[in-house]
Amino acid sequence: MDPMPEPAEPQPLRFPGACACVGPCSSGPRRWKEAPLAQRLFIIHNMMMRIGDRLVAHLGLTSSRWLMLGAVANRSEPPMLSDLSNDALLSVQNVSRMVACMEEDGLLERFTKPGTGRATYIRLTDRGREVHERTKDQARLFAEGFLAGLSADDVERIESELERLIGNLTNIENRTGESAPPIGAEVRA
Repeated sequence: MDPMPEPAEPQPLRFPGACACVGPCSSGPRRWKEAPLAQRLFIIHNMMMRIGDRLVAHLGLTSSRWLMLGAVANRSEPPMLSDLSNDALLSVQNVSRMVACMEEDGLLERFTKPGTGRATYIRLTDRGREVHERTKDQARLFAEGFLAGLSADDVERIESELERLIGNLTNIENRTGESAPPIGAEVRA
């Protein structure tokens, strides 16, 4: 039997305009040679969550809970747990745990509708509506600061490109599944 060939050395991904530095760089923190765009997206996510936490801490919220409050508040009809899970691309278990914590805090409540079987719906409590209303100024200030210097066309283009990246990640996730080896991992028999 022929031996398995040695795996090819992975080639770094390059994105137009991305920093190609592998060490300290004048443009900021050390960049990932393999995926500088992905690193920047992680940094943006982490900064957004950190800033969001600060903006709503006085209301007893975290960024994650703030997002969940808005997800429920901005629907015309109360969503099911699975709707919130699909919207946020989180597992139903994660959404259920977050909803449970927010129920304990008096922000959300679960209920069922007659004739819908065991489907569980989520709605804001009176306190949840009040807290959500109090977050609107912070949301506006955050959005203005975050999007400063960008035109409406810029924002639309970025949103479109981010949707494409989300689609790409969804395809990768669907191909790999939870128990599959990482992409590009060599499987030896």
